[in-house]
Amino acid sequence: MTESVLIAVPTYRRTALLPPLVEAIRAQTEGVRTRILLVDNDPGRSAESVASDLGVEYLSEKTPGIAAVRQAALDAASDGELTVMIDDDVFPEEGWLHGLVAVWRETRAAVVMGFVRYVWPEGTDPWIAAGGFMRRTRFPNGKRLESLATGNVLIDTAQVRALGVRFDVSLGLIGGEDNVFGRTVVARGGSIVASADSVARDDIAPERATRVFVHRRAIAHGQARVRLLIREAPAWRRPLLHLAHLAGGAVRWVAFTGGRAISALRRDTAANAVFQRRAWFAQGRMLAALGIVRGEYARPKKS
Repeated sequence: MTESVLIAVPTYRRTALLPPLVEAIRAQTEGVRTRILLVDNDPGRSAESVASDLGVEYLSEKTPGIAAVRQAALDAASDGELTVMIDDDVFPEEGWLHGLVAVWRETRAAVVMGFVRYVWPEGTDPWIAAGGFMRRTRFPNGKRLESLATGNVLIDTAQVRALGVRFDVSLGLIGGEDNVFGRTVVARGGSIVASADSVARDDIAPERATRVFVHRRAIAHGQARVRLLIREAPAWRRPLLHLAHLAGGAVRWVAFTGGRAISALRRDTAANAVFQRRAWFAQGRMLAALGIVRGEYARPKKS
């Protein structure tokens, strides 16, 4: 039986990236019944005319945040369709779609997570490239996972609906919606497995290959992690968790800052960058424990 697949592309003001992405997606759909849907989070509907020109479906989701966009994509699929999501800033490599579908056929998992391969632009500061700021582990086909990233993913729509799992729209622009979604799937008896054969390449934009950007990203990840841990705890435990994460973050910040200083003396670039990344993550933990959270996907304020 040939599966039906809704291929959803969450997008926000990256219209120039959409035509080559859609072309690459179409090149991989042989033997699979597919619909391609652009899910636009721009209130100005900037991707609408692009969708029309490309002859693909279009959906406007005005609620800000990637969680709302991902849920809108999932809602747009029928029970008889698998939902594949691929971010608008990555590019599918050969075998991407069939790699996801093949693993689903073998495992019937609720979710199949593909691999995102980050590629730094030429001339990137070696310190940044060595710091592990953007990297994923390429797990073997069928390996069961406890966490989830949704930049390249297949979701068994009917199965996830039966489990009652949805993306948490209340997260807004904070991020972490994929982690919460994945943990909920597993907690309710579903499974997440890996597809090593489904690869999407992320050519990191030059403006992201800076210390300013990776600094902000590391802190945002620390903030999101602690915010999610606290919000999922019973109300009576939350004040204690605020204190625990503040103390834990402070201890880690001191330790990692010390490690960074020692690695600098040793001229160990990779260790220095890794210690700095961990120190920034710890800083984000402390900020979140104090109630200060600025999401990874926060947008500039209107003037």
